[in-house]
Amino acid sequence: MLSSFRAVCTRIAVAILLVGIVGVESATAQTEPRFGIGFQMMASSIEDNVGPGIRFRVSAPINRDLSVSVGSAFTGYVFEGQDEATYALDPTASLIVTLPVMGGRGTYFLGGVGAYVPLGETAPEAAPFFHFGFGRVWLLRDTSVFFEIDPALVIGESSSNILFPVRVGVIF
Repeated sequence: MLSSFRAVCTRIAVAILLVGIVGVESATAQTEPRFGIGFQMMASSIEDNVGPGIRFRVSAPINRDLSVSVGSAFTGYVFEGQDEATYALDPTASLIVTLPVMGGRGTYFLGGVGAYVPLGETAPEAAPFFHFGFGRVWLLRDTSVFFEIDPALVIGESSSNILFPVRVGVIF
């Protein structure tokens, strides 16, 4: 039963990702996409560790309050030394709801689907996840600075796990 649930979750994740990609194409006709790069610290109950990473994201507005985005991060769980280090990717597709910006600062909520993709021979298998988080953005002249927390529930073969990334970065 868990295997069929995981297959359904994976199909839903792929469908939402495809809808997100189509949404990016149609939204770019209205305005230009925005690119973001940031650093993250991610706690993982899969790895039972915390690791630094780098995140890339592209988003495109659907309207003034709603955007669609796709992105990925590369995280290294390296604090236990080189011999015990593990690495992972976490591609995501998200919807972002932005509350009205006042005084050059704004709050947003993001949610969607993704996959936890461990790298290496001893790593656990890849698994889909659902994420929902929030962030703050500070508008500058041509760029913006952001801070976000975006926890995820990873649906594994035999158990569920939590990812807890905290990110800071720049949007161009």
